[in-house]
Amino acid sequence: MDLEYRKLSKIFNSSVLSDMATGDLSYIQKVSQQFFSHENNLSLSELFQKSFEILQKNYPNEYIYKNLIATKILLGRHSLNTATMLTEFRVGKNKADCVILNGKSTCYEIKTDYDSLTRLEDQLNSFLQLFDEVYVVCSKKFENIIFNVIPEEVGVISLTSSNTFKTLRKAQNRNVPLNKDLLIGSMRQSEYKQLAEEILGEKIFSPNMLIYKKCLSIINDYQDHEKLNKKYIQILKNTRKNDDIFINSMPLSLTNAVISYKFSKKQQIALLDLLKSGEINVLSDTKGQTV
Repeated sequence: MDLEYRKLSKIFNSSVLSDMATGDLSYIQKVSQQFFSHENNLSLSELFQKSFEILQKNYPNEYIYKNLIATKILLGRHSLNTATMLTEFRVGKNKADCVILNGKSTCYEIKTDYDSLTRLEDQLNSFLQLFDEVYVVCSKKFENIIFNVIPEEVGVISLTSSNTFKTLRKAQNRNVPLNKDLLIGSMRQSEYKQLAEEILGEKIFSPNMLIYKKCLSIINDYQDHEKLNKKYIQILKNTRKNDDIFINSMPLSLTNAVISYKFSKKQQIALLDLLKSGEINVLSDTKGQTV
């Protein structure tokens, strides 16, 4: 049955949503016929919400976890005016599943029933050198063993059977200096250039091929780690701010999709029009596609 739920979960994939934005609703149509044939006058928005609820109960994959972090923590505890959520954020050779930036940086590394803990030690070693707080967000499957494989400064949050988050251990504040190589490596050129310019107090004019070396030197020479961390967080919040209007206009089940995927303005308008159109009969004329 997991295979069927995996097919259902694909409606939250970037490719399916991008196809939907261009008018190709064939995959959504197949899902509707397979899972919701008994439903009458189901809207697209309701289809996504019901699909999310089915997956929460039967196939809580990474998308489900990310969406719950987005809705329960980003939107539930914080405000889009003051906080930003990043997903698949590069940290050295690893990627952090979710990072929420407000006055501090908090990393949430996800371990679902379908994950292993093989790479967790290496992942956490990187994250602890960059973020203020680090949490592992895990399924009940890992509750009893997770504490044996993670450092004591890492917090643990468990996803309960009622789809709420239970904090098993609070994270400790980062107790090592910022790793500046990881910091600059996590930023785009325009971002680390802005950081170096703020430290220097003047604009940097260097050939593109020399910018990285110049900025790294300036950042490495800056010894106020607390101020550096604040500047780093603020720059990322400004340059990667979540689209609050788009987020608030979309169904809650698609919050992570809005945050994680890149949609053009044209695609955004198309998605909003489809999701607000009401009846799912907009799917009736679409071309069939194998699920």
